[in-house]
Amino acid sequence: MPPAPTPPTHIIITTSRRPSPRTRSLVKDLAGVIPGATRLTRGHLTYQELSIEAATLGADRVVVVGEKRGNPSIMRIYEPIPPKGLNNIVTLIIKGVKLAREAGVPSRARARFLRVEHDGSEDSMEVAEALVRGLHARLTPVEPSVVARLESRGYREVLLTFTSNGLSVGPVLRIGIPWRMIKG
Repeated sequence: MPPAPTPPTHIIITTSRRPSPRTRSLVKDLAGVIPGATRLTRGHLTYQELSIEAATLGADRVVVVGEKRGNPSIMRIYEPIPPKGLNNIVTLIIKGVKLAREAGVPSRARARFLRVEHDGSEDSMEVAEALVRGLHARLTPVEPSVVARLESRGYREVLLTFTSNGLSVGPVLRIGIPWRMIKG
């Protein structure tokens, strides 16, 4: 019998400075569906201070959701390197968001793992690889897990939905694929 997989490490999810209510809601929704994630109110923390805070909390990833004109527009995933700061490892472009409350689904899911399923398209496989690298997601079945489903929506765009126990949970994101999603 193979050993049980270890649970994911801790992830901090926060916003850029002075976020809009919509961006704060997205961060809350993401923290509710990504196993091991904790929402952090950023305030005036610099990236260096965020790195130190991540080390204090035992986190090995920091997700910063940025915005444009009051709407979430980018999600950067960093590896904290205290006391130097944050090293960007993955960048996702957010082209559209439907918050959990707008979709009428629960914003929380209880699971220990994030599993990724993709439709086999090149774009969805690229986003799946980014989620594996950035959020410690798994490509193989593991329980209990929240499933992040990726479906190609045309040239360089993927729809990201979350399910738990077969039911939709959390936000729905339209992800645009930048030319360099995964760094170094």
